[in-house]
Amino acid sequence: MARAGLIQSQELLPGLPHRCRGAQDVRVQVLPEVRGQLGGTVELPCHLLSPAPGVRVSQVTWKHRDVTVAAFHPKYGVHFPNPQLGQERLSFVNAGAGQGTETDLRDATLALRGLRVEDEGNYTCDFTTFPNGTRREVTWLRVIAQPQNHAEAQEVTLSLEPVPVARCVSSGGRPPARVSWVSSLDGEARETQAPGTLPGTVTVTSRLTLVPLGRTDGVKVSCKVEHETFREPVLLPVTLSVRCEDRRALTCARTPRTSGVFPAAAVVQGPQLLIHTVDSLVNTTFICTVTNAVGTGRAEQLVLVRDSPRASPQDMGPLVWGAVGGTLLVLLLLAGGSLAYILLRGRRRRKSPGEGAGGDAGAYDAKSQVLGNGGPVFWPPAAPGPLRPEGKGEEEEEEEEEEEKAEEGLMLPRPPALEDDMESQLDGSLISRRAVYV
Repeated sequence: MARAGLIQSQELLPGLPHRCRGAQDVRVQVLPEVRGQLGGTVELPCHLLSPAPGVRVSQVTWKHRDVTVAAFHPKYGVHFPNPQLGQERLSFVNAGAGQGTETDLRDATLALRGLRVEDEGNYTCDFTTFPNGTRREVTWLRVIAQPQNHAEAQEVTLSLEPVPVARCVSSGGRPPARVSWVSSLDGEARETQAPGTLPGTVTVTSRLTLVPLGRTDGVKVSCKVEHETFREPVLLPVTLSVRCEDRRALTCARTPRTSGVFPAAAVVQGPQLLIHTVDSLVNTTFICTVTNAVGTGRAEQLVLVRDSPRASPQDMGPLVWGAVGGTLLVLLLLAGGSLAYILLRGRRRRKSPGEGAGGDAGAYDAKSQVLGNGGPVFWPPAAPGPLRPEGKGEEEEEEEEEEEKAEEGLMLPRPPALEDDMESQLDGSLISRRAVYV
């Protein structure tokens, strides 16, 4: 028996494909195929079409796989002989009011509740009429189940081999759902099927497999699920996730260069290399090798140990400016001391005009010279006092003290006021204001 296409309604509608056999005056009308949801209720329509008013229905019988499951007699009522399809699950839709009477039953629609997978198959509607005999027709019952769908991304790392990056699951469908992927990437769908949670159902799992590159991260794809219980396909969006590295898969081995010896003070602690004691043995090259799913890489670190730490460029600035300032200060001190020495030296020479040629004997002192009317008169020099240490006089010692003070202060001492009272005369001579002339 051929099967017709999918029928959305369970009622007989004008123009709907159906089967009608028998004589022109008596016909049986049924749907070629009826679909029912698993666990739900379905009705199998069956009608007797007879233009002749004298046709009487003697009995109506429904058979499933050539086994009688329901019967109706206008006088004796309904009967359900099959224990698996008893009156708890089967009923004639329009036979309740006619039980025990001669009611003419022309609508033999059968209702089936609690639909199971084993209920699927052919059902024969059989009319026994008088005087036209038996008329029958067959309908196909299909048990279907609507699947539950979900999709998710599978977090992966960069790899050069194809791996599943997304998964779409359509569970509990009958028949199995059709799952596909809508993506701009060059990937492949790998599908598996497994029994569902309910008997007769199927769970379909589809995995989108491709090479996870850097440009794959963040790309949006869609899982497309099609099933006859859906009016239109279901689209489930998924955003792919690809990590650049897998830190859990990293392995790093640190070894010195070939000509060196791995120092005992260097200890590997996880991703770090700690050096507890810095000595000459640390002067070597450490090599770090890293491996993950993408490949292997390495890097070298050269360590140089010196006796004293090198000053950083930031610390060199104050040192340079300090050295320059100290040098300028020393130059200023030297210049001031030299100037003070020259000035003091010239002042001493002005005070001692006769020093040098005659020594101490016959020293000429302008303060002790008195010019009289008859000629020069010399005051007898005062008796010399006790000698100062090292044969220095009192004036020399005072002068030396002034020179030392001037050199220490970098300033010339004030010139002492002229203490002599000499007065110039008209004839060019000098006389003292306090001297006594005779």
